Amino acid sequence: MKKTYTIGLDLGGTKLAAALLDNHGKMLDFIKVPVEMRREKSASETQKRIIDLMADICLDFKNRFPKETSSKCFLGVGLASAGPLNAEEGKLVHPMNYPGWKIVPIRDLVKKEIYKRGFKAPVYFQHDGTAMALAEGWVGGGKGMSSFAVVTIGTGVGSGVIFNDFPAQSRGMGSEHGHIVVDFKKLQEHPDKLHHCTVEGIASGTGLLRRAKEMGFQGKSVEELVEDTDPKYQILFKEMSWALACLCYDLSIGYNLEQIFLSGGLIKIRHLYLKDLKAHYKNLIRQMNPSFECKIEIAKTKNHAGVVGAGYLPYLALKK
Repeated sequence: MKKTYTIGLDLGGTKLAAALLDNHGKMLDFIKVPVEMRREKSASETQKRIIDLMADICLDFKNRFPKETSSKCFLGVGLASAGPLNAEEGKLVHPMNYPGWKIVPIRDLVKKEIYKRGFKAPVYFQHDGTAMALAEGWVGGGKGMSSFAVVTIGTGVGSGVIFNDFPAQSRGMGSEHGHIVVDFKKLQEHPDKLHHCTVEGIASGTGLLRRAKEMGFQGKSVEELVEDTDPKYQILFKEMSWALACLCYDLSIGYNLEQIFLSGGLIKIRHLYLKDLKAHYKNLIRQMNPSFECKIEIAKTKNHAGVVGAGYLPYLALKK
């Protein structure tokens, strides 16, 4: 089989990861740089800096790997980003992690800057949660499966659902399951605080810290929260397990999945919630219908899932 190559770009709220990959998902080179979304005075200035950075990294790969990025074997650049977004139109749509960004045609802007640097390569675009799921299906635990999901637990709670071999999206959007409401009683009391009542509002790093501070916590990180010995904070991790169990239940009955994989930075504290998550999930799904039950496991692609999934996007385009 002819060797082919792609570049994967994974843009998050605090970092940009990039890799040159072969057609087996192996990284030939990898780079990760911080991005400060509040450095400039305006969102447009920040956008330009970050788009220029992505184009510069692509050109750097081309200069250092001329054979692999030649027109004979290079298939394109894949860009994954936090959403919401429209993958078909290549646009960010009021993304929550990028302050002041509204509707941004980021795919075309990145492509334009790459072209200006003399690198004529197609650019493909996708939600970062979906990209992580694509990576898990390409080189991870989802290999050989046609319907599965990845739930990412970190600064936020993201999701990517692969349904019958393709991302479960409509008109380029969807897979925002981290924003499913799980606390409707609080929402009734505070209808203007939707994000506090979602899975992300309860189970993400941001949600955990916000809720801990409401209880008097003085620290600045989840790591500090975990190290705090005050037993009153244990309720946060118990509720975290319930929120994630409800999300897994909803995904299971909605798509009849073969498996659910967990990924993201808060996997490192899974001893605080994973056992309870699985127990709650089993209880819920068996009450409904045990035929929908699937395994919940840690994703094998781990920290590089976003950039590997982005690198898979040119191959996905060939399948359509």
